[in-house]
Amino acid sequence: MSDPFRDAEEIRDDLAPPADLKRILGLARPYVGSLIAATSLMLIGTAIGLVTPRVAGGVVDAALVDGNLDRLNRIVSALIALFAALGVTTYVEHYVLRTTGARMLLDLRHHLFDHLAVLSPDFYENRPVGELLSRMGTDLGQVQASLTNRIPSGISAVLRFIGTLAILLVLQTKLTLVALIVVPPVVLLAVYFGRKLERLSQQERDATAAAGARAEETLSGIRTVQAFQREGEEVRRYFGKLRSLLGVQIRNAHVEGAFSGTVQFAAYSAFAVVMWYGGRLMLDGALTPGELTSFLLYTFSIAVSVGTLGSLYAAFRELRGSSARIFQLLDTLPTISDPEHPVPLRDARGELRLDHVDFAYGDDPERLALRDVDLVIEPGEVVGLVGPSGAGKSTVFNLLLRYHDPVAGNVQLDGIDLRHLRVDDVRRHIAVVPQDIFLMSGSIEENLRIGRLDASDDEIRRAAEMAGAAEFIERLPDGYGSEIGQRGVRLSGGQRQRLAIARAFLRDPTILLLDEATSALDPDSEQRVQEALTELMKGRTTLVIAHRLVTARRADRILVFDDGRIVASGTHDELYEANELYRRYWTLQSMQFQEGTSP
Repeated sequence: MSDPFRDAEEIRDDLAPPADLKRILGLARPYVGSLIAATSLMLIGTAIGLVTPRVAGGVVDAALVDGNLDRLNRIVSALIALFAALGVTTYVEHYVLRTTGARMLLDLRHHLFDHLAVLSPDFYENRPVGELLSRMGTDLGQVQASLTNRIPSGISAVLRFIGTLAILLVLQTKLTLVALIVVPPVVLLAVYFGRKLERLSQQERDATAAAGARAEETLSGIRTVQAFQREGEEVRRYFGKLRSLLGVQIRNAHVEGAFSGTVQFAAYSAFAVVMWYGGRLMLDGALTPGELTSFLLYTFSIAVSVGTLGSLYAAFRELRGSSARIFQLLDTLPTISDPEHPVPLRDARGELRLDHVDFAYGDDPERLALRDVDLVIEPGEVVGLVGPSGAGKSTVFNLLLRYHDPVAGNVQLDGIDLRHLRVDDVRRHIAVVPQDIFLMSGSIEENLRIGRLDASDDEIRRAAEMAGAAEFIERLPDGYGSEIGQRGVRLSGGQRQRLAIARAFLRDPTILLLDEATSALDPDSEQRVQEALTELMKGRTTLVIAHRLVTARRADRILVFDDGRIVASGTHDELYEANELYRRYWTLQSMQFQEGTSP
């Protein structure tokens, strides 16, 4: 069996720099009123706690020294009244803190998700979704708990410590100095262990995020996992992530336990010394039993306060680690953003141009996905893009949608560089029908409204009819309200394609991008989808990534891509005569067709 301590070393070491206190407290600014109210209630509870030992000492003296039953009854009644006030105060304080914490967590998650939603696609190319979900769950929960619970509790502990110390100095200065021997070692321990806990806390959250990312990826692709009988291997991989997490948690528990145990030893040892010294003073007649009782209770309060403050420091170090990753995400800026002074674009004609465009994915500018692509597409023209995988066809779509910007040259819509337009203005004129259709869990109607949120019911039904989807939708038990499952798992491939086409009809775009939307369909479904696409393409500038050249043959013009370049352009007949790559592709697909496979 693997060693969890050794597994913990595998946790990545690229920890984010700890966040500063001012920025952390800034997260609580919108809730400062509620937090002040809750802290005020804590102060009332602290004041009651400061009075209680003195009153309790009076109980002892009334019983043992004075032997006065009436006084004993009055003092006990006063104690009960104090405790009743403390109970009410604690209830209201707890309610205010919990509700404030819930609202804060909701707002923090909303703020973080709102930021993640606008980050450019290249951010998600290197970030597992499971890791981001962990940041929104575990890390934000830690931040919320610290701001609405630990820090107010720490303020209360500071004030309780100061108040108790002042009372003790008045009651018995020498005995107070004996009680304070616990403070220096606890402070040193808090500093020492706090630094360790900050690093381990961040490592634990990273390990949690890694395990979550592994589980999310496996469960998202569970059909593929089961089809290839990879369940056992995926379980082993996930267990490996859990073992790494366990290693960090064990180390964290070791440090936390050592800290808590040492603090308790110091606190109770000081308590024992105070009892010893106070007992001597009582034997000498310098203290009454009631005064010693009060002093012991105050000493215990100091020990609890110092322990709370030590734990608070350690918790604050953990909070800095928790918030570091959150701020790291919030500080990540979209690589694609609107210009400071955008050119207005209300209506588009649909003229597209790639002006000597170079583009590379990632940080390696030498590995170009597009090389000096120079292309003009007229409004209403249908253009087919063909070529081997990795030739640059999908990259053209990504640049037109402005998921990325070129490293050289520019991409234009109606003669305007896309970088001079608002991103929303560009994308609202474009509809995409991809090969791999993405549908959200929910109803058919909700998925169609992705095309246009303000569409009326009649417009949704008309779009479905034009896409050839209305027939199968109306046969479903709940019609347009039918739930389709995650990623549309309850629908066939052809049905998903027709919903995507209906979504594009509803958007009514100027520019249409099609990624061989019929390549994975059976002949009957392909014919229906193709008819819907033909209707959709009318009057629109259309680019079609054609994996099968029969599809490209219907285009006004065909572009042949190879190694990031346009190596040929023309009609089917022209390319068949002049371009060897195109002719070879056509011949190979024709042979497949003759052997019984549709090209």
